[in-house]
Amino acid sequence: MAEPERIEELGIYVSSLKIPQVPENWPELLAELRSESAKGWVQIVNAAAVAGLPHILFSVFNAVSAFRQGYNKLAQLEAELLLVLSGTDRFQKALEVAGAKIGKPGVVIIISSNSDACKLAVERIGSRITGIVDISDPTLEEAREVAKLQGLDISAIESMGDGVKVILAALVERGSLLYS
Repeated sequence: MAEPERIEELGIYVSSLKIPQVPENWPELLAELRSESAKGWVQIVNAAAVAGLPHILFSVFNAVSAFRQGYNKLAQLEAELLLVLSGTDRFQKALEVAGAKIGKPGVVIIISSNSDACKLAVERIGSRITGIVDISDPTLEEAREVAKLQGLDISAIESMGDGVKVILAALVERGSLLYS
């Protein structure tokens, strides 16, 4: 597995893993992982709502910044992360778009102030779920699907330039507009 990514400005580390399917017992698994990760946060989201590592890192940056600056919309960082990933300030809509779906591919996102804590959480997840892989950059089709899931107009976005980069920029912009 890849080393945790450091977000220098916030002094945090982020690890993200794609899992082949969200297990039926994911609420219990998530509660267990959260209790073991006293120095961090763990969230499982719908893989179809994630457009690669840059999308995750931006979303984490935005959610953590919101908490640090006091403009968060929800009481828990993990829930706030769903809002940013889904590009909406409505929690029910965020759950529909980015909430984990049992039996479907998921993404586990680990946030910690400590690199070793991220690595340990990855190891623990690997011991409970088989088939995990690192997050890769999205293909053009995957990026389009994430944008469609969020209700973005793909043709208007792609008229502005190169496919994947432009779509990722639109997703990032949508997540940042939550706080404006």
